Amino acid sequence: MTDNKLQKMKQIERKMLLVGIIDFPGSLLFGLGLYGIFVGFGNDFLPMLADQTIVYSMLAVGGAIMAWGAVNMFKLGMEKKRLLATDI
Repeated sequence: MTDNKLQKMKQIERKMLLVGIIDFPGSLLFGLGLYGIFVGFGNDFLPMLADQTIVYSMLAVGGAIMAWGAVNMFKLGMEKKRLLATDI
């Protein structure tokens, strides 16, 4: 591999790591929202999970962040695959 190709690969991997870090709070929110729907109503674990509005908001925001992360990971993965396929 050439130096230019290695630099591009490192940039893609760095971007993938950043997307993964940004995506983590979305996964956490979504998971807590699911917990609030199936277990947490009226439970003492997190009193805010007793409010359905908060739970559904957590699901919506977490789902949106996760969707954003999935789309960006897919794009970066395709770019990485395309870069590996070229003979530069």
